[in-house]
Order: sequence, then C-alpha cells, then structure tokens
Amino acid sequence: MQKLLVRFIREEEGEDLIEYGLLAAFVAAVATAVIIADPLGVKGALKAAFQKAVTALNNA
Repeated sequence: MQKLLVRFIREEEGEDLIEYGLLAAFVAAVATAVIIADPLGVKGALKAAFQKAVTALNNA
C-alpha cells in the first residue's frame, strides 16, 4: 500500500491537463465578464458588424 501511495504522489502525468483546464476556465470567465460588463464597447461593435453584414446581404 505504501508503494502505491508513493507512486501516486510522484506521478505527474495528469497535472498539466488540469492546469490547462483551469487556465482555460479562467480565460473563459474573464472573457464572459468583459462581454457582459462591456467596458470596451465590444457588444456594440459586434452588433454593428453583424448589422452591417445583414444589411449587405439584404441589399445583394
């Protein structure tokens, strides 16, 4: 049992995947907060860009 526990503690195979997952979750949370709070006008810029595309498609 002790050998199994020591091997489990030394094994680092899955740690990178967990770290990348946590980093991706953090980036997603920050991106969501920025889009919801919209301090940079991202939502307005996206809406204007999509509206311009819709207008161009309707006039084509």
